[in-house]
Amino acid sequence: MKSKFEAKYKLYGDMLYKIAFLYFGNSYDAEDALQEVFIKLLYNSPSFKDLSHEKAWLIRVTQNKCRDMLKTSRCKDTSADEIEIADFVKTNSDTSLDIIKQVVALPAKYKTAIILYYYYDYSVSEISQTLKISNSAVKMRLKRGREVLKIELEDYENEA
Repeated sequence: MKSKFEAKYKLYGDMLYKIAFLYFGNSYDAEDALQEVFIKLLYNSPSFKDLSHEKAWLIRVTQNKCRDMLKTSRCKDTSADEIEIADFVKTNSDTSLDIIKQVVALPAKYKTAIILYYYYDYSVSEISQTLKISNSAVKMRLKRGREVLKIELEDYENEA
């Protein structure tokens, strides 16, 4: 069982950590969420049809766990300026850091769609299946998320 768990962690751990990190903006809460997601996978997961079904389930569980943790105020209130970006972004580009900060600041429903679409190259259809929402709802979340990012990044560009 241990080797099966390790294989699942190697396969999905990095992706799920990044999703959780973008929700919280700090590694501590992201790691807590990830731990709880993998405990649920180990002890309380349904049977999966295939790997894509398992991956979609894990993304949904991660998203839900992050939302629950944010709702219960279990997480520290972290401003975008305090984000541990160095652990997350491998580039030193100030622009990349600012974009990540703005993605972290997005409302949760836009954030998940943006993360899956831009960071993991999911199609609208794949996001729809993963989040169990319609294609039009995914497109609307992407559109609104981009609009928020555009406004925030224009302000940043004007400040520079």
